[in-house]
Amino acid sequence: MFGLVPKPIWSKLIEPDARNRIPQHGHALLVELADGRRVLIDTGCGPAERFSEKEQAIHGLGPGWPLMEALQGVGCSPENIDLLLLTHLHWDHAGGATDAAGNPAFPNAQLIVHRREWADANSGDPLLHKSYPAEMIDPLHAYKDPLFIEDDETEILPGITAIRSGGHTQGHCVFLLESDALEIKHPDAGTLGPRLLFAGDVCPTASHLRLVFQAAYDTYPLDTRRWKRTWLPRCAAENIPIFFCHDPQLSGATIATDERKEFVVVHGISTP
Repeated sequence: MFGLVPKPIWSKLIEPDARNRIPQHGHALLVELADGRRVLIDTGCGPAERFSEKEQAIHGLGPGWPLMEALQGVGCSPENIDLLLLTHLHWDHAGGATDAAGNPAFPNAQLIVHRREWADANSGDPLLHKSYPAEMIDPLHAYKDPLFIEDDETEILPGITAIRSGGHTQGHCVFLLESDALEIKHPDAGTLGPRLLFAGDVCPTASHLRLVFQAAYDTYPLDTRRWKRTWLPRCAAENIPIFFCHDPQLSGATIATDERKEFVVVHGISTP
């Protein structure tokens, strides 16, 4: 998760277990639009039962399907999701788009992903095989009439803009939400402003706010740093909260520049 950063440094931020694993969450964001439609951004890895016992043990997964339990907790059924936005198509972000049998988990939703990401995931390129295993990607074809993001910056809906960051994958996107009526339903949200940035894997935890702290499995690592160099100063200057996809303690945070650490958390939004 920290690439070239030596373990004695990163382990001060997140302590690994005896198997060198660190705790992570697979955060998703449920967005309710003014017209009543519901948008889900990312899906986590899906039900534990889709993975072998060995895979569950390696990744520390299970039991159950936390995403479905979380949706049920806010009174939202899978059938209520109208749009499904995916930052990218790795197993821990798109795995929950289908159930253990390979059926769409959100049968009424339109799938939205960047065309470049879709092309890479379906290319059969042996260099990308481990990133996009067929058993994870093929079931996504069951979603009818997917919408492919074509450009580097596209307003998908009023107030929701997809921005291709690259870095983690070629077609990786972050999502910027903007609305004067934006309300974050979380006890820690306070009076955050009218914007929110869902950063996906280009800044997966609060420990990745430093430019060189990035995953070893970033396909284009310098592009991740270029994205951070552009967007992290903007988020700090404009008080745009960043939502993390893997942080075990914080769903998101506002940040500020720091002379020694580059960026630090100012106001954290705790993981439920």
